[in-house]
Amino acid sequence: MDDQYASVINPVQLSHNAYRILENRYLRRNEAGELELAEELFQRVARKVAQAELVWGTWSDSLFWEERFFEILCDLKFLPNSPTLMNAGTPSNQLSACFVLPIEDSLEAIFST
Repeated sequence: MDDQYASVINPVQLSHNAYRILENRYLRRNEAGELELAEELFQRVARKVAQAELVWGTWSDSLFWEERFFEILCDLKFLPNSPTLMNAGTPSNQLSACFVLPIEDSLEAIFST
């Protein structure tokens, strides 16, 4: 975990069952097979989501929101959907669980979608 977060939060307090779910579904392994920590998962997610601020904001805006999002994740006040937890900051970067296709209002259009 980056040192910039050392003073921001206490380590995430998870039940044994919650950690087991994280380990089985969300935590990434490095090349040596070591699991990332819950804090590293939240850092990875916060960093990727905050990068959206770079579109119209500044680098400092992005850092501000990265820290804020990291705090609420570590405090377990908010957790995003599974694809975000699994894929943020990875080569996939697929953060959505659902996709909506526009459908015209006719049976032909519905069945061709």
